[in-house]
Amino acid sequence: PLPLPARLVPTDPCFSAPMAASSAAPPRSPALASQRSPAAPGAVPPAAAVEAPLLGSLYAGLRNLCGRPRGAVNVAGAGEGVGHGGLGGLPQASAASGMLTSPAAAARGVAVKEWLEANGLLERRTERLIGLVCDETMALHSGPTGHPERPARIQEILRQLEASGLVKACYEVPSREATTEELKRCHADSFVDKVLHFEATSKKKGKAYSFPFGPDTYVNEHTPRCARLAAGSLLNLVDACLDASSPVRSGMAVVRPPGHHATADKAMGFCLFNNVGVAARHAQEKHGLKKVAIIDWDVHHGNGTSDLFVDDPSVLFFSMHRWDNHGFFPGTGLLEEAGHKTARGFTVNVPLDKGYGDFDVIHVFRYVLCPLLEKFRPEAIFVSAGFDAVKGDPLGECRVSPEGFGWMTRCLSRLAHHYCDDRLFLVLEGGYNPDLIAQCTVECVQSLVSEANNLPFPQSDGDRLPGLLSPSTSLPGTPATSAPGTPASSPAPSPALFTPPSSPAMTPRLMAEQSPSGTPPSSPHMGASARPRPKAPMARTIKTVRQITEIHHLLPLKMPLAPLDTTGTNSKNARKNEKRKAKKGSRSGDDDNDSDSSGWAIATNGASDVEFPRSPLSRPLSRQTSEAGPPGLPHLELPSTFPGPGDH
Repeated sequence: PLPLPARLVPTDPCFSAPMAASSAAPPRSPALASQRSPAAPGAVPPAAAVEAPLLGSLYAGLRNLCGRPRGAVNVAGAGEGVGHGGLGGLPQASAASGMLTSPAAAARGVAVKEWLEANGLLERRTERLIGLVCDETMALHSGPTGHPERPARIQEILRQLEASGLVKACYEVPSREATTEELKRCHADSFVDKVLHFEATSKKKGKAYSFPFGPDTYVNEHTPRCARLAAGSLLNLVDACLDASSPVRSGMAVVRPPGHHATADKAMGFCLFNNVGVAARHAQEKHGLKKVAIIDWDVHHGNGTSDLFVDDPSVLFFSMHRWDNHGFFPGTGLLEEAGHKTARGFTVNVPLDKGYGDFDVIHVFRYVLCPLLEKFRPEAIFVSAGFDAVKGDPLGECRVSPEGFGWMTRCLSRLAHHYCDDRLFLVLEGGYNPDLIAQCTVECVQSLVSEANNLPFPQSDGDRLPGLLSPSTSLPGTPATSAPGTPASSPAPSPALFTPPSSPAMTPRLMAEQSPSGTPPSSPHMGASARPRPKAPMARTIKTVRQITEIHHLLPLKMPLAPLDTTGTNSKNARKNEKRKAKKGSRSGDDDNDSDSSGWAIATNGASDVEFPRSPLSRPLSRQTSEAGPPGLPHLELPSTFPGPGDH
């Protein structure tokens, strides 16, 4: 098996603006700030000095690509930049490609590495280790220029994990390909054979890629192998963690293509095989687990996973996702969808509004997920860890911070420790800004390491915490796609994940907001008269959570009711009452009439008021709410700059 790379520089084929070749290799060290020369008095600050030309060249490439007619997009080299010879086949990215790690990510990596060194975790001498599995061979799965699901996603993740020292602090689980028998535990025989058949078909036709499953999901000659690796690598992680002699009990699989949209007989939404579904069945059939929970925090509803287990009461499926009145891909995941027959009540959907953020997530965890896991008591927890809800993702358009994903991971790690012997498995799903999803991954893996070693997670005053930015700045990470748009729902089979050109576009809006120096100006909503955003979820989130608990209060898990209003819950007396009720509930075991159950106390170590004290979203920011739209789900088309299945 191939080890994780020591120094991996990502390559992104999506932006191909003509640039002068540089004779010097780009800097690879995460300590980017220390490599810059001192600025002269009155000069541009060091960070802006690096970002300005970087962003300027990047957006020049975007304008060049978006200005081409549909048939003129160059896809001859769509798969270029991905070698066939293992670690040595990945060429370096030029400084003009926009694939350098952002200053915020570099600072995060430096802080994480210092924390690991201070706690002696780089030598891996602890009794409990975190498993980490990836194979850069999965970068061979590549499609058209500008497609959001591209090799740069895992390449940037591996780069930042290496720079932060987390690769050294984790146990490197070898990758492998899933067998046909393992895949057919979840998928129809004909579907598995169809996906694997395209390896031979692509070689015969000589095409770089094709769209056999719809306008959004491509395959090339390497796709079958990569899809097998994505599923099989997670299976190897499960086997390592469920081995009684192994020091590993939890971990993360950094894999692609993603899987949570894939149903038993259909590929869609960039997904081919349902990786987390195959792993859940593997844990049950090979290792004898009776009950498993699947937590999906991707911004899109995991419709494929939901369909696989909609009739199975041995699998609890929970999805927290964006759902708009006028449609958001895949258009499923309503709160009324609770499972079928004897499994009714074991599917829990939490549809949230566009722009949901950290405090919406906290509210959902507190009043829905924690009580659910306490009632269900799984023997293993799987997480479909999509990071497209992070603030800055071009498709999700939500406001969860990287620190928010780390907080969710710590909560689930504590619940897994209490209920299922630390069996917690994270698997990468969506997220289409490589720099941002890499930062989220670093936060999650660091959280796993801190919990495995019973170490307090490093707190900050807001200035030293990596990734905490002022309201007038934004994460300068690499944009995920040159094709503008946001995902939305289509009732047609295998709907497109892109909005038509007439819809508001993320990339042009970012371009318009850039100042000459490359630094985004402050929002007009952040002036002196702007009030700080309250540390509370949106009113719509509170209402939705209450409705969910009302539905599931009458179903087998008997979820306790959530409050109708959270006014005053942040007061000192309210926090004292919460701790007292949590202790009482843990002693009596009867919390049917109070949703603030002992599960929440376990998840937060009884200190929920200080565990997640400062989110970037507690700063003065304007609240985003979803716009009212016409009922029904619109038919969407690919933008003119994105090549369709029939163009090549």
